[in-house]
Amino acid sequence: MPERERLPAKANETETALGEGQAALWLGESLILALLEADLLKTDTILEAIDIVIEAEKAKSAEKNHPDMSRAAVTQLASISASIAAAKVAASPAEAKRVSRLRKKLST
Repeated sequence: MPERERLPAKANETETALGEGQAALWLGESLILALLEADLLKTDTILEAIDIVIEAEKAKSAEKNHPDMSRAAVTQLASISASIAAAKVAASPAEAKRVSRLRKKLST
C-alpha cells in the first residue's frame, strides 16, 4: 500500500520537473531571439555559446549516470543551434544574394 501512495507523488514530481525544464527552454529560446532581433548579440556569438554548452554537457555526461538525459539535452541544444543558424540565413536573403553575385564575379 505505501508504494501506491508514492507513485502519484513521484509522477507529480516528474511532471513538475518536466514543466520547469520546458519553461526554462522556452524562456531561453525567447531571450536568444530577442537578443538577435534587438541586434545586441550576433548570431555567431550565440551559436558559439551553444556549442560551448553542448561540449560541456558531453564532458559532464561522462561523469554522470544519466547518459540518456545527456543525449536528450545535447540533441535539444543542437536543434536550437540549427534553428538559429537557419533563421540567420532566412533573415538576410539580400546578403545571401550579394555573396552569390560576388562569387559569380570572382569566378569569371
